[in-house]
Amino acid sequence: MLRNVVHFLLVSPDGLSEKKGKAWQEEHLALLAPLGAETKDDITTIDATPAHVGQLFKLLRQWRKEGARVNGYGYSEELVDDERRPVEWFTIEPTGTHYEAFENWWQDLEQPIETRDDYLSVRADGLKPGVHVAGGYLQVYVSERFKAVVEAHRLAGIEFVWIRDIGKYRAMQWYFPVCSQCLGRGVDAAFIDATKLSGKGYQTLDPRGRHGQTSAEPKQHKREAFPADAAGRQLLRLLRSMELLKRPGGSESVPRFLQKYLPDTDFAYTIRDLADYDEPVLHRHRGLAMNRKACGVLKANGLMSDEELRPVLVVERPPRGVENLDRRYGPPPPAFSPEQMARIRELEARAWAEHVAHPRPPRAPDLARSLALLRSRKRRTPKGFARPATPKTIAQAAKALGAVIPTAWQKVLRVSSGGRIENCALASGQAALIVPAEKLAKSRQTEADYYGDIGVKLPDSLVLAMTTEIGDSIWLDLARPKPGGDCRVIMISHETGGERREWSSIAEFLEESLTAEV
Repeated sequence: MLRNVVHFLLVSPDGLSEKKGKAWQEEHLALLAPLGAETKDDITTIDATPAHVGQLFKLLRQWRKEGARVNGYGYSEELVDDERRPVEWFTIEPTGTHYEAFENWWQDLEQPIETRDDYLSVRADGLKPGVHVAGGYLQVYVSERFKAVVEAHRLAGIEFVWIRDIGKYRAMQWYFPVCSQCLGRGVDAAFIDATKLSGKGYQTLDPRGRHGQTSAEPKQHKREAFPADAAGRQLLRLLRSMELLKRPGGSESVPRFLQKYLPDTDFAYTIRDLADYDEPVLHRHRGLAMNRKACGVLKANGLMSDEELRPVLVVERPPRGVENLDRRYGPPPPAFSPEQMARIRELEARAWAEHVAHPRPPRAPDLARSLALLRSRKRRTPKGFARPATPKTIAQAAKALGAVIPTAWQKVLRVSSGGRIENCALASGQAALIVPAEKLAKSRQTEADYYGDIGVKLPDSLVLAMTTEIGDSIWLDLARPKPGGDCRVIMISHETGGERREWSSIAEFLEESLTAEV
């Protein structure tokens, strides 16, 4: 579903103290709740339906009289994926750049890659746990888990170049994705006058890198009014009158691609070429896109979140008065020529042989890192995890158990009081289930009764932490405490009642349960 949205940063009237100004802002933003307003990082966004625009205009006009201002505003399109009109293609937009971990990050694919010093490298142990796509707008990198899932499901149109690991510790490896086909050059937004494009930056006019523009400066807009409806234009005039520096608002359309030029693959590259501002030089960049099938596979495996995906609109023809860039300029060049790719593969083979010959030592388990993995998993599959347990809930759970819950496990429950870890190797590829704080006592008794029925009496010092879908259970061993509120963790077989595995700490167990996948 395509929708228009208006966004702005509301500023309280001058003369108020910081405390009173914040209270004013919160009070007035609350009045926008009936309009479905969402505020994130101080930017308020509202679906610009005719009813919303009318009500918002009245409120803002009154607030202007009170002395309120805005610090930036805009009117844009958004594409929402829904069942009635599902999105066909998405581009990948990593939420965290992580560029600090990469060296020689191939920010310009025009530069030759001839020696080891030119080859892409990464401090793999420096990337945040749970991250599977990194980079940013100009370049996307993917994890070995991403690569494995793509290959296991035989998704087409993509290959991977290993990124040399220069980190100190053993870590998940990273790859540079290379696609064989292009999604297309894209389509200019209908409100942009292509004759006014500068030819600099992303507005390159070079035939090799010309691609659809989704935004432009107001002076590069067509003379036709934007937005088309009078109420929307009136609202933008009001916002400009409230703007601190009287700056014009920004406008952005969703990326559009022509159906005729879509590839018959699961992955494709996009063009993000950049013309130099000072010299007649084109810097070649390639983005990463995937179709709905690939998106579903990666999301099901917890490797992508909606925040990392930008839906694109597939259209049959360009808007009226907009040029067909694919027809005029033809297919754009890929990321690398066959000769470049052959040289890269040669360098990759040498770097990989050296990497294998000098294995890194494993990093010692760390609770903070393990909790970061859990937060990442929860963020990517929020429906599989519960809300954090409150201190009161944890205290009540400990009272019902008649035991002190280890501090380290309390921190786990404060991230998610219950959760489902899919594709867990500890469960032979099935799910492992974190026991909610409020069910610890009852679940422990149920499991203890089961083992009693097969002739195994569990000691009272064991507290149930997880169960698996194959029947085994994982316990905190309070009889083996560790410094800092930690303890030994064991897995008990549902078949024999004997110990199948043990971990020296909660951090060691938690990290394996969240990273070891089949």
